Amino acid sequence: MSKILLSGLDKSESQIFDNKIECEWLSTQQAARYLSISENALRIMVHREQVGAFKIGRRLRFKFSDCQKLFSKKEF
Repeated sequence: MSKILLSGLDKSESQIFDNKIECEWLSTQQAARYLSISENALRIMVHREQVGAFKIGRRLRFKFSDCQKLFSKKEF
């Protein structure tokens, strides 16, 4: 799908766009590392609804902007 949307861009522009998309969503491991907590602690926080997460298939994904807000609040 992204190939169709990016067909009008040259390679350097499409790489920048692809990197932006990849950086927007974090895996459990990446989000836990960013927040300086364990992956299990992050999963517990999701279960307690202390942090928002999106389930894609069987995997959790976290928006980078949500992690930044949580990191700045330090409510955990």
